[in-house]
Amino acid sequence: MPWLSDPRRDSLEDIAAAHQALAFAGYPRSQAATEYNAYLYRVRAALASPRHTLRAGFLAGVAIAVALMLTAGVLSFLLVVIFGSGVPSRGPTGPMVVPGTDDAGTSDRSPLDLVLPAGTSMVILGVAGAANALVTRGRWRSAGVLVTFSDVAPRQTYLLQTVAVWVGIGALMVLAVRWRGDEEMVTGAIVMLAFAGIPMLAFFFSAVFPGLYRRLLPRVSPLDAAAYARPIIELEVALQIDSERETHGRGTFHRAYYDRSAWADEVLARLDTSRSGRRRR
Repeated sequence: MPWLSDPRRDSLEDIAAAHQALAFAGYPRSQAATEYNAYLYRVRAALASPRHTLRAGFLAGVAIAVALMLTAGVLSFLLVVIFGSGVPSRGPTGPMVVPGTDDAGTSDRSPLDLVLPAGTSMVILGVAGAANALVTRGRWRSAGVLVTFSDVAPRQTYLLQTVAVWVGIGALMVLAVRWRGDEEMVTGAIVMLAFAGIPMLAFFFSAVFPGLYRRLLPRVSPLDAAAYARPIIELEVALQIDSERETHGRGTFHRAYYDRSAWADEVLARLDTSRSGRRRR
């Protein structure tokens, strides 16, 4: 799978047809592209299978964890360079001593002291990503994106679900700290997590996760969202044009009006035939 390039999941024919429908509805070209891309993502997020949703969300969470750890590592290195806290020093009568080493010059820290916290962080934020992906899926399904284009109304329950996710993630982080730290360290770490760490992490996660998940989901799910979105958009626009004809009548020979009217008739006939065929089956 071409992870470094955008995979072609959606039918170009369906995308062009949806853009044409939005043009008939009176959308300017730039606004039509923006609205359509946002709707296409919502359809993909709502229609993706739970397995693909969980996988893409977990990968997004792991990516955020890796980015945070790399940022923390770079900042730690810069602090050492700026303040010189990691520069080897020589005692008055003894050999050079490096912080974090014993008298023999060997490190007193095991590689597991770095690997286990890093792995735990990636797993916890991966779980956070998977849970937030499920919340996103439920959010857009309940908003009705699978049946309407213009009348999307997200329910606010997804905010409560997001809070519940972060309460659970906070509990996992506290358990991880208790597992790795001594009692004195655990108390201070829990206070820091509860009042600063978890709220800041949740805020950063909510800012970064949607864009990252939006890019990862098409790489995991083979869904053709454009094929699903096209008839929804076409039907809404055709019904809008038909309603305008009921109000203003058909007695006009304006070229653009004629094109819109003929297109609406074709769409309504095609979709009505399609629904009739499904009912017979």
